[in-house]
Amino acid sequence: MNSSDIQRLASGAAVAPRRRRRRFGSASLLALGLVLPGVLLAVLFKLVPLVRAFWLSLQKTRGFEDPSFAGLANYYSAFRDPIFAHAFRNAAMVFVSLPVWIFFPLVIALLLFQRTPGWKIFRAVYFLPYMIAPVVVGIMFRQILAPDGPLNALLIGIGLSPLAIEWLNGPNSALFSLTAVALWSFFGLGVLTYLSGLATVPQDVIEAARLDGAGFFRLLFSIAMPLIKPVIGYWSVLCMSSMLIWMFPLIYALTRGGPGSATMLPEYLVFITTFEFLNRGKGAAIGMALFVFAALVSAFVVRRMYREGKGRSS
Repeated sequence: MNSSDIQRLASGAAVAPRRRRRRFGSASLLALGLVLPGVLLAVLFKLVPLVRAFWLSLQKTRGFEDPSFAGLANYYSAFRDPIFAHAFRNAAMVFVSLPVWIFFPLVIALLLFQRTPGWKIFRAVYFLPYMIAPVVVGIMFRQILAPDGPLNALLIGIGLSPLAIEWLNGPNSALFSLTAVALWSFFGLGVLTYLSGLATVPQDVIEAARLDGAGFFRLLFSIAMPLIKPVIGYWSVLCMSSMLIWMFPLIYALTRGGPGSATMLPEYLVFITTFEFLNRGKGAAIGMALFVFAALVSAFVVRRMYREGKGRSS
Protein backbone atom coordinates (compact mmCIF):
# COMPACT_ATOMS: atom_id res chain seq x y z
CA MET A 1 0.00 0.00 0.00
CA ASN A 2 1.51 3.28 -1.13
CA SER A 3 1.14 6.74 0.36
CA SER A 4 -1.73 7.76 -1.99
CA ASP A 5 -3.85 4.79 -0.84
CA ILE A 6 -3.22 5.72 2.77
CA GLN A 7 -4.32 9.29 2.08
CA ARG A 8 -7.53 8.11 0.35
CA LEU A 9 -8.39 5.87 3.29
CA ALA A 10 -7.73 8.68 5.74
CA SER A 11 -9.86 11.13 3.78
CA GLY A 12 -12.68 8.55 3.47
CA ALA A 13 -12.59 7.91 7.20
CA ALA A 14 -12.86 11.64 7.82
CA VAL A 15 -15.76 12.09 5.36
CA ALA A 16 -17.87 9.20 6.78
CA PRO A 17 -18.57 10.87 10.16
CA ARG A 18 -19.57 14.08 8.40
CA ARG A 19 -22.05 12.15 6.23
CA ARG A 20 -23.50 10.42 9.25
CA ARG A 21 -23.84 13.77 11.00
CA ARG A 22 -25.64 15.23 7.97
CA ARG A 23 -28.02 12.24 7.78
CA PHE A 24 -28.69 12.47 11.50
CA GLY A 25 -29.29 16.21 11.21
CA SER A 26 -31.73 15.81 8.31
CA ALA A 27 -33.58 13.01 10.13
CA SER A 28 -33.83 15.20 13.23
CA LEU A 29 -35.21 18.09 11.19
CA LEU A 30 -37.75 15.80 9.56
CA ALA A 31 -38.86 14.43 12.95
CA LEU A 32 -39.09 17.96 14.34
CA GLY A 33 -41.15 19.07 11.36
CA LEU A 34 -43.59 16.20 11.86
CA VAL A 35 -43.92 16.63 15.63
CA LEU A 36 -43.95 20.44 15.83
CA PRO A 37 -47.47 21.01 14.33
CA GLY A 38 -49.01 18.60 16.83
CA VAL A 39 -47.14 20.21 19.73
CA LEU A 40 -48.23 23.69 18.64
CA LEU A 41 -51.87 22.61 18.35
CA ALA A 42 -51.72 20.99 21.80
CA VAL A 43 -50.21 24.14 23.31
CA LEU A 44 -52.67 26.50 21.59
CA PHE A 45 -55.86 24.52 22.20
CA LYS A 46 -55.03 22.61 25.39
CA LEU A 47 -52.32 24.25 27.49
CA VAL A 48 -53.17 27.91 26.86
CA PRO A 49 -56.91 27.50 27.65
CA LEU A 50 -55.99 25.51 30.76
CA VAL A 51 -53.67 28.25 32.02
CA ARG A 52 -56.24 30.93 31.24
CA ALA A 53 -58.97 28.96 33.03
CA PHE A 54 -56.76 28.62 36.10
CA TRP A 55 -56.06 32.37 36.08
CA LEU A 56 -59.77 33.10 35.67
CA SER A 57 -60.54 30.83 38.64
CA LEU A 58 -58.49 33.22 40.77
CA GLN A 59 -60.57 36.22 39.68
CA LYS A 60 -63.72 37.67 41.19
CA THR A 61 -66.29 38.24 38.46
CA ARG A 62 -69.72 39.85 38.65
CA GLY A 63 -71.72 39.68 35.48
CA PHE A 64 -69.90 41.58 32.76
CA GLU A 65 -67.85 43.76 35.11
CA ASP A 66 -64.07 43.72 34.95
CA PRO A 67 -62.66 40.91 37.10
CA SER A 68 -60.51 41.52 40.15
CA PHE A 69 -58.06 39.20 41.87
CA ALA A 70 -59.72 37.04 44.54
CA GLY A 71 -57.17 34.34 45.30
CA LEU A 72 -58.75 31.04 46.32
CA ALA A 73 -62.14 32.55 47.19
CA ASN A 74 -63.85 30.89 44.23
CA TYR A 75 -62.55 27.46 45.24
CA TYR A 76 -63.69 28.06 48.82
CA SER A 77 -67.14 29.10 47.60
CA ALA A 78 -67.42 26.09 45.27
CA PHE A 79 -66.42 23.56 47.93
CA ARG A 80 -68.98 25.03 50.34
CA ASP A 81 -71.76 24.85 47.74
CA PRO A 82 -74.00 21.78 48.35
CA ILE A 83 -74.74 21.58 44.61
CA PHE A 84 -71.00 21.12 43.97
CA ALA A 85 -70.86 18.15 46.35
CA HIS A 86 -74.07 16.74 44.87
CA ALA A 87 -72.69 16.99 41.33
CA PHE A 88 -69.56 15.03 42.19
CA ARG A 89 -71.64 12.52 44.16
CA ASN A 90 -73.75 11.99 41.03
CA ALA A 91 -70.54 11.52 39.05
CA ALA A 92 -69.46 8.84 41.52
CA MET A 93 -72.83 7.11 41.09
CA VAL A 94 -72.37 7.15 37.32
CA PHE A 95 -68.92 5.61 37.84
CA VAL A 96 -70.64 2.62 39.47
CA SER A 97 -71.92 1.67 36.01
CA LEU A 98 -68.38 1.63 34.57
CA PRO A 99 -68.13 -2.22 34.53
CA VAL A 100 -71.20 -2.31 32.27
CA TRP A 101 -69.60 0.25 29.93
CA ILE A 102 -66.46 -1.88 29.76
CA PHE A 103 -67.90 -5.39 29.70
CA PHE A 104 -71.02 -5.02 27.52
CA PRO A 105 -69.24 -3.78 24.35
CA LEU A 106 -66.63 -6.54 24.78
CA VAL A 107 -69.32 -9.24 24.76
CA ILE A 108 -70.87 -7.78 21.61
CA ALA A 109 -67.45 -7.41 19.95
CA LEU A 110 -66.54 -11.05 20.65
CA LEU A 111 -69.84 -12.22 19.18
CA LEU A 112 -69.14 -10.20 16.04
CA PHE A 113 -65.52 -11.40 15.98
CA GLN A 114 -66.76 -15.01 15.92
CA ARG A 115 -68.80 -14.12 12.82
CA THR A 116 -72.17 -14.83 14.39
CA PRO A 117 -74.85 -15.06 11.66
CA GLY A 118 -75.72 -11.55 10.53
CA TRP A 119 -72.53 -10.08 12.07
CA LYS A 120 -71.98 -7.58 9.25
CA ILE A 121 -75.45 -6.08 9.68
CA PHE A 122 -75.17 -6.01 13.47
CA ARG A 123 -71.77 -4.33 13.27
CA ALA A 124 -73.31 -1.41 11.39
CA VAL A 125 -76.40 -1.33 13.62
CA TYR A 126 -74.38 -1.20 16.83
CA PHE A 127 -72.13 1.58 15.55
CA LEU A 128 -74.98 3.69 14.17
CA PRO A 129 -75.98 5.30 17.53
CA TYR A 130 -72.49 6.72 17.91
CA MET A 131 -72.90 8.49 14.56
CA ILE A 132 -75.96 10.40 15.80
CA ALA A 133 -75.30 13.78 17.41
CA PRO A 134 -75.74 13.59 21.21
CA VAL A 135 -78.23 16.47 21.21
CA VAL A 136 -80.36 14.59 18.68
CA VAL A 137 -80.10 11.46 20.85
CA GLY A 138 -81.26 13.49 23.85
CA ILE A 139 -84.25 14.96 22.01
CA MET A 140 -85.20 11.53 20.69
CA PHE A 141 -85.07 9.83 24.10
CA ARG A 142 -86.87 12.76 25.73
CA GLN A 143 -89.86 11.71 23.65
CA ILE A 144 -89.33 7.97 24.16
CA LEU A 145 -89.00 8.25 27.96
CA ALA A 146 -91.87 10.73 28.42
CA PRO A 147 -94.69 9.63 30.78
CA ASP A 148 -96.96 9.13 27.76
CA GLY A 149 -94.11 8.04 25.49
CA PRO A 150 -93.59 4.81 23.53
CA LEU A 151 -91.67 3.02 26.29
CA ASN A 152 -94.41 3.37 28.89
CA ALA A 153 -97.05 2.54 26.29
CA LEU A 154 -95.18 -0.68 25.50
CA LEU A 155 -94.84 -1.60 29.18
CA ILE A 156 -98.53 -1.01 29.78
CA GLY A 157 -99.43 -2.98 26.65
CA ILE A 158 -97.54 -6.09 27.79
CA GLY A 159 -98.95 -5.95 31.31
CA LEU A 160 -96.01 -4.30 33.11
CA SER A 161 -97.84 -1.18 34.25
CA PRO A 162 -95.90 -0.88 37.56
CA LEU A 163 -92.73 -0.31 35.52
CA ALA A 164 -94.29 2.56 33.55
CA ILE A 165 -92.79 5.39 35.59
CA GLU A 166 -91.71 8.95 34.92
CA TRP A 167 -88.20 8.01 33.83
CA LEU A 168 -86.79 11.53 33.58
CA ASN A 169 -88.67 13.06 36.51
CA GLY A 170 -87.94 10.64 39.32
CA PRO A 171 -85.18 11.49 41.82
CA ASN A 172 -83.63 8.02 41.35
CA SER A 173 -84.73 7.01 37.87
CA ALA A 174 -83.54 10.23 36.16
CA LEU A 175 -79.82 9.58 36.67
CA PHE A 176 -80.27 5.92 35.74
CA SER A 177 -82.09 6.91 32.54
CA LEU A 178 -79.43 9.47 31.64
CA THR A 179 -76.67 6.88 32.12
CA ALA A 180 -78.54 4.29 30.05
CA VAL A 181 -79.04 6.73 27.18
CA ALA A 182 -75.35 7.69 27.30
CA LEU A 183 -74.37 4.02 27.18
CA TRP A 184 -76.67 3.41 24.20
CA SER A 185 -75.15 6.37 22.39
CA PHE A 186 -71.53 5.56 23.18
CA PHE A 187 -71.07 1.81 23.32
CA GLY A 188 -70.85 1.40 19.52
CA LEU A 189 -67.42 3.04 19.64
CA GLY A 190 -66.44 0.49 22.30
CA VAL A 191 -67.50 -2.38 20.06
CA LEU A 192 -65.38 -0.99 17.23
CA THR A 193 -62.42 -0.45 19.60
CA TYR A 194 -62.60 -4.01 20.91
CA LEU A 195 -62.94 -5.41 17.39
CA SER A 196 -59.68 -3.69 16.43
CA GLY A 197 -58.02 -5.26 19.49
CA LEU A 198 -59.44 -8.71 18.79
CA ALA A 199 -58.10 -8.49 15.24
CA THR A 200 -54.58 -8.79 16.73
CA VAL A 201 -55.41 -12.07 18.51
CA PRO A 202 -53.90 -15.03 16.56
CA GLN A 203 -56.66 -17.10 15.01
CA ASP A 204 -54.89 -20.35 15.85
CA VAL A 205 -55.21 -19.49 19.56
CA ILE A 206 -58.99 -19.19 19.19
CA GLU A 207 -59.18 -22.43 17.20
CA ALA A 208 -57.05 -24.29 19.75
CA ALA A 209 -59.32 -23.11 22.57
CA ARG A 210 -62.39 -24.25 20.66
CA LEU A 211 -60.85 -27.67 20.04
CA ASP A 212 -60.27 -27.94 23.79
CA GLY A 213 -63.98 -27.41 24.32
CA ALA A 214 -63.90 -23.76 25.44
CA GLY A 215 -67.29 -22.10 25.32
CA PHE A 216 -68.08 -18.44 24.73
CA PHE A 217 -67.45 -17.23 28.26
CA ARG A 218 -64.28 -19.30 28.55
CA LEU A 219 -63.03 -17.60 25.39
CA LEU A 220 -64.05 -14.26 26.82
CA PHE A 221 -62.40 -14.53 30.23
CA SER A 222 -59.43 -16.82 29.49
CA ILE A 223 -58.44 -15.79 25.96
CA ALA A 224 -59.84 -12.44 24.84
CA MET A 225 -59.52 -10.38 28.02
CA PRO A 226 -55.92 -11.34 28.89
CA LEU A 227 -54.72 -10.76 25.31
CA ILE A 228 -56.31 -7.33 24.83
CA LYS A 229 -55.79 -5.85 28.30
CA PRO A 230 -54.19 -2.65 26.90
CA VAL A 231 -57.27 -2.10 24.72
CA ILE A 232 -59.55 -2.65 27.72
CA GLY A 233 -57.49 -0.15 29.71
CA TYR A 234 -57.66 2.41 26.89
CA TRP A 235 -61.44 1.99 26.63
CA SER A 236 -61.75 2.32 30.43
CA VAL A 237 -59.98 5.69 30.38
CA LEU A 238 -62.13 6.82 27.44
CA CYS A 239 -65.31 5.80 29.27
CA MET A 240 -64.30 7.64 32.43
CA SER A 241 -63.56 10.81 30.48
CA SER A 242 -66.89 10.52 28.66
CA MET A 243 -68.72 10.19 31.98
CA LEU A 244 -67.09 13.39 33.23
CA ILE A 245 -66.82 15.69 30.22
CA TRP A 246 -68.88 14.30 27.31
CA MET A 247 -72.39 14.03 28.78
CA PHE A 248 -73.26 17.73 28.63
CA PRO A 249 -75.33 17.51 25.39
CA LEU A 250 -77.41 14.66 26.81
CA ILE A 251 -77.99 16.46 30.12
CA TYR A 252 -78.93 19.66 28.29
CA ALA A 253 -81.39 17.91 25.97
CA LEU A 254 -82.87 15.44 28.49
CA THR A 255 -83.06 16.84 32.02
CA ARG A 256 -81.25 20.22 32.36
CA GLY A 257 -79.75 18.79 35.56
CA GLY A 258 -83.14 18.04 37.12
CA PRO A 259 -85.36 17.13 38.72
CA GLY A 260 -83.79 19.33 41.37
CA SER A 261 -80.14 18.33 41.13
CA ALA A 262 -80.74 14.61 40.52
CA THR A 263 -78.83 14.61 37.21
CA MET A 264 -76.48 17.50 37.94
CA LEU A 265 -72.94 16.55 36.88
CA PRO A 266 -69.82 18.74 37.25
CA GLU A 267 -69.59 19.69 33.59
CA TYR A 268 -73.19 20.92 33.53
CA LEU A 269 -72.61 22.78 36.79
CA VAL A 270 -69.71 24.59 35.11
CA PHE A 271 -72.07 25.64 32.31
CA ILE A 272 -74.90 27.02 34.45
CA THR A 273 -72.50 28.73 36.88
CA THR A 274 -70.65 30.45 34.04
CA PHE A 275 -73.39 31.26 31.54
CA GLU A 276 -76.61 31.39 33.56
CA PHE A 277 -75.38 32.87 36.85
CA LEU A 278 -72.58 34.76 35.02
CA ASN A 279 -70.01 33.80 37.65
CA ARG A 280 -67.09 33.02 35.39
CA GLY A 281 -64.53 32.80 38.19
CA LYS A 282 -66.46 30.21 40.17
CA GLY A 283 -67.29 28.30 36.99
CA ALA A 284 -63.60 28.17 36.13
CA ALA A 285 -62.82 26.95 39.67
CA ILE A 286 -65.34 24.11 39.30
CA GLY A 287 -63.85 23.31 35.90
CA MET A 288 -60.34 23.12 37.39
CA ALA A 289 -61.61 20.80 40.13
CA LEU A 290 -63.18 18.62 37.44
CA PHE A 291 -59.91 18.63 35.47
CA VAL A 292 -57.88 17.55 38.52
CA PHE A 293 -60.39 14.82 39.37
CA ALA A 294 -60.41 13.44 35.81
CA ALA A 295 -56.60 13.63 35.58
CA LEU A 296 -56.12 11.73 38.85
CA VAL A 297 -58.57 8.98 37.87
CA SER A 298 -57.05 8.61 34.40
CA ALA A 299 -53.50 8.62 35.76
CA PHE A 300 -54.42 5.85 38.22
CA VAL A 301 -55.82 3.64 35.43
CA VAL A 302 -52.93 4.31 33.05
CA ARG A 303 -50.37 3.60 35.76
CA ARG A 304 -52.11 0.34 36.59
CA MET A 305 -52.09 -0.61 32.91
CA TYR A 306 -48.36 0.16 32.70
CA ARG A 307 -47.58 -1.97 35.72
CA GLU A 308 -49.55 -4.92 34.36
CA GLY A 309 -47.92 -4.60 30.94
CA LYS A 310 -44.46 -4.39 32.51
CA GLY A 311 -45.19 -7.44 34.65
CA ARG A 312 -46.24 -9.48 31.63
CA SER A 313 -43.19 -8.44 29.63
CA SER A 314 -40.79 -9.41 32.42
